[in-house]
Amino acid sequence: MKKINSDINLNYETLKVTKSRLNKGLLSIPVSLIDNFPSKKRKIQVFFDNNKLPEFKNFTPYTSSSKECRIGGMKNWYIKNKVMPNDEITLITIDKELGIYRLVKEFDFKIHISKLSKQLFATLEIEDDENNIENVLDELKHISNRSEKDILIGQYLNIKNLSIKKRKYEQVNIKKRKERVPSLIRKILGAVYEGKCQLTQFSFIQKNGKPYFEVHHIDENRGNDWKNLLVVSPNIHAQFTYGRYENYYDKEGWLRKVYLCGTSYNVFQQLDKISNQRFEKIIHG
Repeated sequence: MKKINSDINLNYETLKVTKSRLNKGLLSIPVSLIDNFPSKKRKIQVFFDNNKLPEFKNFTPYTSSSKECRIGGMKNWYIKNKVMPNDEITLITIDKELGIYRLVKEFDFKIHISKLSKQLFATLEIEDDENNIENVLDELKHISNRSEKDILIGQYLNIKNLSIKKRKYEQVNIKKRKERVPSLIRKILGAVYEGKCQLTQFSFIQKNGKPYFEVHHIDENRGNDWKNLLVVSPNIHAQFTYGRYENYYDKEGWLRKVYLCGTSYNVFQQLDKISNQRFEKIIHG
């Protein structure tokens, strides 16, 4: 087993296919992964690629006479996907107790993840479609079996270095209205800070079960640069809008302290820490 950086900003695991097992239509499970599988011989459910229905496959544990942990009946899938010796297959454990897994050729897995990520990026340039974003996130969770928070942090790392654009204005009844924060950016901020104000840690749960928060542009004319955005409570947002304040930044340009309406606040910044986060691809075999 070895670990390398994941180039799709998502943690995942792969299995290397050996020539001998390929010829026999078997998928060998290394010792490093036995905790993800049943301890007894049984049928397991395997979702292949992005299929909605599983196939039942024979699973053999190390305790069997073969002395090898493996999944049988793989030959047709190997042929269909043109799997070659030393190719890597992404293994997703959906439910160990029920014996449910997903197997996808790594190349196809990465292509699918990248395609969905591009769909999310597109929402930054067009009018927001909340339903579309939710659908894409649901599909990402479905194919990767990762939490929405993990996925959104990965998406933040994907887009954090995009060029900064000046904040736009919309013409509404002759008046100019500042553009909204794109839904994807709002979702990322909500996931990272769990809806809590970066100055006071205050939030409250709405009727829909989600924490309420607002997003403040530190410089109202600057675009949606991560260093220009704060998760705040409505009370703090109103004070920024109508009150007196002084901002204090670190050498990297992150806001660290605010003197707001006579009160001093330290600003909790999680995104600068996440910027150094690394996702891993674990190769078994």
